[in-house]
Amino acid sequence: MGDPAGIGGEIILKSLKEICKRSMPVIVGDLSAITALRQKVFSNQTFHFKRFKEGGPGEIEFLDMACISSVDFGSLDRRYGEASYRYITEALKLTFLGEVSAMVTCPISKASIHLAGVPFTGHTELLAHFCGVTHYIMMMANPIMRVSLVTIHIPLRSVAPSVSRDAVLSCISITEKSLRNLFGLSKPHIKVCGLNPHAGENRTIGDEEVRIQEAIDQARSMGINVYGPYPADTLFHKVDCDAYVAMYHDQGLIPVKTLDFKRTVNVTLGLPFVRTSPGHGTGFDIAGTGLADPSSFIEAYRLAERLSG
Repeated sequence: MGDPAGIGGEIILKSLKEICKRSMPVIVGDLSAITALRQKVFSNQTFHFKRFKEGGPGEIEFLDMACISSVDFGSLDRRYGEASYRYITEALKLTFLGEVSAMVTCPISKASIHLAGVPFTGHTELLAHFCGVTHYIMMMANPIMRVSLVTIHIPLRSVAPSVSRDAVLSCISITEKSLRNLFGLSKPHIKVCGLNPHAGENRTIGDEEVRIQEAIDQARSMGINVYGPYPADTLFHKVDCDAYVAMYHDQGLIPVKTLDFKRTVNVTLGLPFVRTSPGHGTGFDIAGTGLADPSSFIEAYRLAERLSG
């Protein structure tokens, strides 16, 4: 469910008719938040949930964690951060036990997670920790474009020192392996962004492209079909490859979200299971109003179905 004070519960409820067509969703969250939404937003609708392990094909199972007794939509709170943490760890247990085939996570509030004393900046870092994974990649994908990120949630001033040859090579390698094993592409074609304007322009604008080029050369020696580095300001105007590798968060997210914001999905590559999430945040400004758009969540669920087979 993600943060119970965000739009997670609302986009789930709005998606139920769509997502239970081909598989049986198991919702991990708080029924108190669902009850509040039904009273506030969905007063004319009825939702039928089965308790976990009591449902069947075409039905919806709900695992009530009972973390909170009430919810104030759109607000930061330690209790909501703790609830978010418990939802995701419970979902991890179900995944590790083979009770579910994939995980789709609704947005959480990093601020509320911090208030709860949870030592992770977000879902991705938390999942990687409990899976014992040190090399993982955030990919943003929609039906038009896929973009993997070398660095994720770090200050812009920290990006350049973090763009090492090994970091870029790891991102290329995990992306290529995932395109083959998850997306079913036999010989994926990858293009890599430079970091600096004009991709450094022969080292006259920074030298990070030297490390990026070394990573690309090594990846090509391993048989990976990858090219670059290219200037990011001209690379995305024509989608002519299977995935791009961007050096930092906004460099990659701006083009993919601009092309198809509603259907952009976050996929974590490198985990031992399929995990997707909507490509947006908690939407605190519209939480509990009925205005949330479920398109990205539906796309995340459909992609999780496809990737998990």
